[in-house]
Amino acid sequence: MTDLLIGADIGTGACKASLLRAGDGQVLATASVQYEPSSPKPGWMEQDPEIWYQALCTSVRRLVATQPAWASDVRAIGVTGQMRGVVLVDAGGMVVRPAMLWNDNRCATELVGLSSNDRARVSAITRNVLNTMCTLPKIMWLMRHEPASLERATLLYPKDYVRWRLCGERCTDLSDASGSSLFDPATQSWSDELIERFAVPDGLLPPVRHATDIAGALIPAAASDVCLPAGVPIVVGGSDSTVESYAIGITDRRTCKIRLGTSGAVSTLVDELEDVGQAYVWSFVRPDRWMLDTNTRACGGAVRWLREAVYAHISDDHRAFATIDAEAAAAPVGADGLLFHPYLLGEDAPYWDPALRASFDGLSMTHRRQHLARSVLEGTAFALRDAMGTLGDRVDGFERCVFTGGGTLSPTWLSIMSDVLGRDGEVPGSVDASLGAAVLAGVGVGIFADLQAGVDRSYTVKMRIRHEPARARAYEGYFERYLATIPGSGWAAASDAAASGPDGPA
Repeated sequence: MTDLLIGADIGTGACKASLLRAGDGQVLATASVQYEPSSPKPGWMEQDPEIWYQALCTSVRRLVATQPAWASDVRAIGVTGQMRGVVLVDAGGMVVRPAMLWNDNRCATELVGLSSNDRARVSAITRNVLNTMCTLPKIMWLMRHEPASLERATLLYPKDYVRWRLCGERCTDLSDASGSSLFDPATQSWSDELIERFAVPDGLLPPVRHATDIAGALIPAAASDVCLPAGVPIVVGGSDSTVESYAIGITDRRTCKIRLGTSGAVSTLVDELEDVGQAYVWSFVRPDRWMLDTNTRACGGAVRWLREAVYAHISDDHRAFATIDAEAAAAPVGADGLLFHPYLLGEDAPYWDPALRASFDGLSMTHRRQHLARSVLEGTAFALRDAMGTLGDRVDGFERCVFTGGGTLSPTWLSIMSDVLGRDGEVPGSVDASLGAAVLAGVGVGIFADLQAGVDRSYTVKMRIRHEPARARAYEGYFERYLATIPGSGWAAASDAAASGPDGPA
């Protein structure tokens, strides 16, 4: 008998699923289904949660269709997914409205209207910077504009919704709760103070469980949808950023994850809650561990924008991105003086300004398409280096950097990232969070003794990237110019003034 584990990742642009053979840590099959968010108004980003469930069902069916006999050997399913998206499900099990995604900026006005005292309490309790990505301002927007949506509703995150469809259990985990701005990572529970302060409706927030807990068993209706036997254990799972970290062997503060996804991120782990400045703190999938995470908003999203704006004449996505990679490689370091600031959705670290906007600096008649391609790739690298500074002196202690996300398919982008950051890196054999979700599933049902055992069994290195010192030195100058030419928006100053209110600053 073979022990097989399934992990699924509900991403912003696709659902990815992996089938892991526990005995030797080999990924036997992968499958994915793509989809797109909708933007009914400027700054709004939404998805229909049903799309996620159908994409998961299709992905899992494709996994087991590779070898139909595998279905009877699946021991557990784990789920992960994009953080902070607000899914509302009523008492009857109906989705109340389209999910508001992490990059939905409509709640910026709610943030501007907060007093500095409110902001200070949120940051002090949650150890996180409050911005439009967080759940709290989205709840505030709903309370103001759609109060009926919150009546008798339970809030779930994307992976929680899919898991509920699989086993009927409504809950979330420590890591997703940490992105809400309503959760205390020190006590690892919802903050009664913040719930009262912001008048969060009773019953809205779900129970919080550990990532490796068994939430329930695959119900018959869902079993039919995924072509697996009813009764397969479903593990609670965690947010994509934290689960992915274990999938790629990030196990202590000497290791660093650099995610080249739709958004970008730099993450590491600590064993104690510390003064982390502007970095996010996520309660991790383990109760005695925390993840520090600093984000940029448009990383792969900026490359997707480039593909649609400049390479739309190439109908096939694979060929279009391969062309971007090749043309960027043909352009010189620094793109002949062309700099790109990738603030297409505003920016998080270190500016926390949803009104920042993207720009090209230094554009001239001599620049061609390949310069645009290279400047976009370089700009995302500069933005990640800028954000990495929020981790402070910890950056000096990084001995190992692991690149993940869809951007790892681009050799040119990886080379640029390594040179801009001035560090060597590696790409794991599996570059998405679905493998981490499968490892969680294995821990949940006792196949792996603990998470470290699952990591040791499943982690492999696909590629090593060496930075070139001469290019790294050249990028030092370009990075200084990048910082000097960031366009201002005035939003942060207006926000601070409004937040001071009649009470004055905190």
